[in-house]
Amino acid sequence: MKTCDFLIIGGGIIGLTLAREWLRRHPKSKVVVLEKEANSVAHGTGRNSGVVHSGIYYAEGSLRARLCVSGSQKMLDYVDDHQLWIDRCGKLLVPPTESSLGSMDVLLERGVANGVEIHKVTGQEAMELEPRVNAQFDQALYVPITSVVNPKEVAERVRKDVVGSGGVIHYSTPALAIGSRRGTVQTSMGTFEAGAVINAAGLFADQVAARAGLKTQYSFQPFKGKYWKHTDPEFVMQRLVYPVPDLNLPFLGVHTAHNQAGDVYFGPSSTPVIGRENYQGLQGVTLRDGLSLSASLIWKFLKNTNGLRTLSMREMKLMRLEGVCDELSKIVTGVEPKNLARSLAKVGIRSQIFDAKTQHLVNDFVVVPDERIIHILNAISPAFTASFAFAEYILDTYQQ
Repeated sequence: MKTCDFLIIGGGIIGLTLAREWLRRHPKSKVVVLEKEANSVAHGTGRNSGVVHSGIYYAEGSLRARLCVSGSQKMLDYVDDHQLWIDRCGKLLVPPTESSLGSMDVLLERGVANGVEIHKVTGQEAMELEPRVNAQFDQALYVPITSVVNPKEVAERVRKDVVGSGGVIHYSTPALAIGSRRGTVQTSMGTFEAGAVINAAGLFADQVAARAGLKTQYSFQPFKGKYWKHTDPEFVMQRLVYPVPDLNLPFLGVHTAHNQAGDVYFGPSSTPVIGRENYQGLQGVTLRDGLSLSASLIWKFLKNTNGLRTLSMREMKLMRLEGVCDELSKIVTGVEPKNLARSLAKVGIRSQIFDAKTQHLVNDFVVVPDERIIHILNAISPAFTASFAFAEYILDTYQQ
């Protein structure tokens, strides 16, 4: 039996920041992180856009709002303190249709309520901030704090913090079973016994929870996000440009993104998929997940749960480059089908859960403690942005 004070299942950004925060508070304790992959960036941590979100999208008082707002500042401070790459570019939200103008006021109110600096600007002011913006309705929202970092670089720096402080990360080591005794986790390396265990397994958090015997009203419903890259290296953007989203749908819509190399991307799609690691074709689809998720999707589509049928119609347009350009043309100029190439490397899966009681996708972080383990079940966007604040919240709330 291997013993430790604190054991985390999942070595993505949430698991890493939890380990780092625990060691900051208890520097002499023994911390172990179990990660089934060979590194910390195989899934959501290494596949997200690197955008440090502000917190304007989320309802006042929600966990996402609280942790995104505080977490964004902690992320920016961390990047500055460690001299990591950052682009403090700011973000413009542009109404893509006349019907989206009303949502601008909702987002403005949410931003103010959540303590985020946000400005309503004219079309001319928007074009001065980003010349490629399509200000067809002569107004936009501007959020100065929104920035872009390199998520893999941030995760590697946090990993070094953990290891440098005495933490141990076991890669290629999945949690095979949760023992009947409190704090015991079985792995291929043997059984660990810990004073506290947290399930931060992301795409597999629900499976880990099931192994621990947790029963909830939640089920897993993944969505795939695909991106398209602009092939002209001379095409640059000064700001991020997002559409004002349809607040009846759980996704933000196709927007711009860029990275440290200066590459400009457009996306993501929001395609329902039938596998936790279904990045390409039928890759990552198991028989169990394939059958259960297919049946669930058909039922949700028929009932148009969370506008899923509406979303699917929009997603079908994105199967053609002309459809992608049609969506983009509502918010930016200068993008044509000949400029776009599907990015096979930049594909992510959203770790999303569905609530059988409310019959809705869950749009907030969900943390469920039980007798043996604390489960983080819905670490959806902006989990990367919120990660440092998320770690503090978990330890403040559940490990006092």
